[in-house]
Amino acid sequence: MAKLSPNQLYTWEFETNDGVILKQFDEGGKEHPWTEVDKDKVVRISLCPTLPIMPKHTILINHIKGEKFVRRFARGFIKQSNNMKLSEYVHCIVTNKYRLWVFCDGKCVVTDKDHEIYI
Repeated sequence: MAKLSPNQLYTWEFETNDGVILKQFDEGGKEHPWTEVDKDKVVRISLCPTLPIMPKHTILINHIKGEKFVRRFARGFIKQSNNMKLSEYVHCIVTNKYRLWVFCDGKCVVTDKDHEIYI
């Protein structure tokens, strides 16, 4: 089995309040941008592992309590040595109340909505 790069270990999935589920990749392998989702309708965001031994991370957005999905992004960190190598890839789900950071080893951290992580 080929070794996966850190940016290949998780994919995202959104669910809206009308039951529509948008996955990062469709059945044919075509990638969809997350910006196709109406942010005001998002009720669930999942980061799904591509390897079954990794944990899945899911956020439920509570609109009743004023919680809103803001955006998602990912950040790659390069290890500088003789050859440049992607050493870490962090996914981040941002709400108006907090950020969920998921690292390529499956660990996660919840921070304030404005907090940045540097490695």
